[in-house]
Amino acid sequence: MGRLIQVPRASACPSHLTVKAGDALLITAVGVRVRSGAEIVTIVGPFAPGVIGDDGQVLSPAGPPNAVMVIARQVGQAAIDVISGDPWHATQTTSLSITVEA
Repeated sequence: MGRLIQVPRASACPSHLTVKAGDALLITAVGVRVRSGAEIVTIVGPFAPGVIGDDGQVLSPAGPPNAVMVIARQVGQAAIDVISGDPWHATQTTSLSITVEA
């Protein structure tokens, strides 16, 4: 069974992460770029926040996306750049190396 691993700040993470195939990283970020290992990980998102209101309608505040998922698909290594901050004025890029084990 895969794990949902929350990463609130990529800049506070170790630069090398080891996960298992089937795990998903939920990263607080405006985007992710795969530098290598596109066959190892899949990027889903970015996502904007949303909640279900009392009437069942989905509500979402205005603003940039704030979450991206990185899903570990198969054994191997990948390198990603996590983009955080304000996407229109000041972004910060953090590079992470991901090893996916069986």
